[in-house]
Amino acid sequence: MTERWWTPVVPMNYDDHLGHNIAATACFLGVFMGVGMCLTAVSGWTVTGIFGIYMVLLPLYHIFEYQCVALYNPHRVSMESFMFNPDGGNHYYQAMLVSIAEYIIECWLFSNAKTPGLITLLGLALALCGQLIRSLAMITAKTSFNHLIANRREVDHDLITHGIYKYERHPSYVGFFSWAIGLQLMLKNPLSLVAFAGVLGYFFCRRTSYEERTLVHLFGQQYENYRRRTPTLIPFVNNDMHTPKAPEDPDN
Repeated sequence: MTERWWTPVVPMNYDDHLGHNIAATACFLGVFMGVGMCLTAVSGWTVTGIFGIYMVLLPLYHIFEYQCVALYNPHRVSMESFMFNPDGGNHYYQAMLVSIAEYIIECWLFSNAKTPGLITLLGLALALCGQLIRSLAMITAKTSFNHLIANRREVDHDLITHGIYKYERHPSYVGFFSWAIGLQLMLKNPLSLVAFAGVLGYFFCRRTSYEERTLVHLFGQQYENYRRRTPTLIPFVNNDMHTPKAPEDPDN
């Protein structure tokens, strides 16, 4: 193929964890945030301004995901650390596009119902708290944190029981759930709110049950003692106290 003057001299495979891919991704997220800040600054506490806040919080989540891994778990950092497609099936993209479409359509059909108020403020607070909880979980766990559930214990994999883990066994899941639900509450998206709560609730219940069995398998009585004294906000998990055999992947 004949090279044009604009043809890059670096490989353009996005999966490669290279400086130009990191820079391009950070640039895109920064531009997205900048547009959101401008919308909010110009429109204020209006339906347009609230969407601007959404445009700030959404890329901020992905920036924090990558940055926390890069700073506190650097040997596991990759382009996937941005968490654009966490389940590998593009469901995250679809969910966000549906929520944006719902907001735009409902603003057009029911503009008065979308007027920012107390519910909007509560949603914003919940989203910010969720982001803080998730980032604290990743920072506290450091090299013991992994976006994928580990089925075997690595040398740097310790059971973290201090900091935020002293009060919640699965703070990263609780943080993401709060962040995602908070955004939909802030946008006053009733359909997406119910859908997100149901789908994420089911996903985290299933994933957490599997992770609990895995952690008992890896840490034995040490984890049994930890989860007896430390609660979790993830439902249907606290009473599952049996010691498992080898854990089975819930995706199989």
